[in-house]
Amino acid sequence: MNARETLWGIGSYVDASGRRVPWRITHEEMGRDIDAATKALTELDVAGKRVLWCSMLSQAGQFWPYICGSYLAGARLSCADATAGEAARVGMFLRLMEYDALFGVTDAILDGFDEMGRRYDEVFADVRTVGALPGAYERLTDAGVAPTRFVLCGPAVAIGRAPDLPALVTSEEWELAAENGRVCVSARRTRGQEFVRTPTGVCGEIVDGGVTW
Repeated sequence: MNARETLWGIGSYVDASGRRVPWRITHEEMGRDIDAATKALTELDVAGKRVLWCSMLSQAGQFWPYICGSYLAGARLSCADATAGEAARVGMFLRLMEYDALFGVTDAILDGFDEMGRRYDEVFADVRTVGALPGAYERLTDAGVAPTRFVLCGPAVAIGRAPDLPALVTSEEWELAAENGRVCVSARRTRGQEFVRTPTGVCGEIVDGGVTW
């Protein structure tokens, strides 16, 4: 990052050792990421529909572009934390309003539904796109739900376009590779921090440029 670039903030991501590490984000790259997220959500046909995002504040660097992109793509937005305690809030949203898409389902959220005795196939029955992270993806599949893959590959967000398809990052900004079963990420354009085949906390393989597990 040079002196002319303004820092937007400090994000964080999980590295190959399972530690959460910081990463510098400039205003310029955040603007690009918002544009890319808007394009991706437009392709997912969320205009005029409701989208629910489940995340943690520590993941703001990854999720903020998609939160902004939801509005810019014409969607109506709700947010919840990705914790067991927030499962009741997620369930309330899905019960009282019609959501076209939900992104960021974690093991913790599903644990919360387990504690409440809620069946996954009933909770998510009316949601067209249920984007689930590794672990939660398998649990939903086993319960008869057809989730799409959703995963944070370090600083990059990867979203499947349909059930069973690989989760894709923005190809103009990121490139994924796999080394010894570990997903690595490289930045295609200048960023406040360098990413060159940087190992992430995601285990999987690369198929057609996207992540599967």
